[in-house]
Amino acid sequence: MNSSQSTKIKSSPSVYCKWIVTAIACVALFVFCPSTAQAQMPQDVRDIFEGMLEHLDDDIRQKFQTAIDNDTTQVEFTPSELRRFRESPANPFAGLDKINLKGRRSNVVLNFELPSMRNRQVGIYERQSKTVLDGLRSPVVSAATSTVTVFSGQRQAALGTIIQADGLVLTKLSEIENRPDLRVERADGTSFQAKLFKQNQENDLAILKIDAQNLPVISWSDAEPKLGAFLLTVSPKGTPLAIGSYSVRPRSTREGEQAFLGVQPIVALHGVRVTDIQPGSASYNAGIRDNDVILKIAGKPTVDVASLVKVIREHRPGDQVTIRFERNGIEQTTQATFAGRGIAGERAARFKMMNRLGAVPSQRDGNFPSVFQHDTPLFPEHCGGPMVDLDGQVVGLNIARRGRAASFALPAQLVKTLIDEMLREDVARRVIE
Repeated sequence: MNSSQSTKIKSSPSVYCKWIVTAIACVALFVFCPSTAQAQMPQDVRDIFEGMLEHLDDDIRQKFQTAIDNDTTQVEFTPSELRRFRESPANPFAGLDKINLKGRRSNVVLNFELPSMRNRQVGIYERQSKTVLDGLRSPVVSAATSTVTVFSGQRQAALGTIIQADGLVLTKLSEIENRPDLRVERADGTSFQAKLFKQNQENDLAILKIDAQNLPVISWSDAEPKLGAFLLTVSPKGTPLAIGSYSVRPRSTREGEQAFLGVQPIVALHGVRVTDIQPGSASYNAGIRDNDVILKIAGKPTVDVASLVKVIREHRPGDQVTIRFERNGIEQTTQATFAGRGIAGERAARFKMMNRLGAVPSQRDGNFPSVFQHDTPLFPEHCGGPMVDLDGQVVGLNIARRGRAASFALPAQLVKTLIDEMLREDVARRVIE
């Protein structure tokens, strides 16, 4: 069935037609008879539902929470509730406006389905093809022996990294927190019940304890990759899960700690044309005005929008940079001081949900003190494991899938420091005892 098909349903006075409409993140919605068997919730749909909760009104939030609790993709709305949901900035679904609510008094039942991105067929010429990844086994072999899979029941929740031979495993906290029946499994199939031993909320890290000895411990590198360097996400099976490139050096993603120039960039014949310059923004205070063309920023040419955004992301609020720009054919130079990026309210909710286009972001995908960015296509359950460069050096730990073209990792040096801090209290207690 496609979006143009429509059939009458006579068995239910509350539903008039049945159709599919394409939505952001390729979500399809069915309006259907409530007697239809309820569909079990795929993990992709669960992730999207959970990502909306904090931005929804209380009554609508409860409906989606109930669907999550009942493991179903069905959600029933009154006409008034459906109007409010489709107008909410947290709603990522396009096409809801096609449902005619004029004069409707009966409830509407929606079934949300998401074609699984996990099962997408990768073309042989794509970077993530099996041929490419199979040729990159060598760099991941060593780190793979220290990589495990973390389960909650039968569901894979995350990857984990062995940090002590006597059974300590580092992983992503928000993917396993409050989950029942935690279990760690090695590549050879051996499985261990796991308990949450230590946690660091600020960096979304958890240490699990399993009953095991003589485990192979990860070896962290002190080296920072070069921009553009290829990085591999390690699978416990000794193969790369995916390949990406190191795109932005470590920076804070905390709210208010991201550099913000305050421009809307658009493509130009040379440089980047900027519009929507708001009074009081960093760009306005630097003398930049609508339709100026930025040629260089911080000494780096702005050949396209991506190059401008990249330089901004490499800085923090308060950093001062030189901007070379053109106005009416005349080149000029100015100094700009980056402001803090503060997106609040409806704009923040809409931005967050739009960022889910073409990806399944982690439940917690931001507000980190220091992460580097790469473009590896991950799923939430791939976080918590190590990343290596093409020399096999462990340069970071995947901590979040951010969006269609961005994933975050904690730098290896930071991870080592955080592990020491998390275990220091326990070591001190043992000495006292």
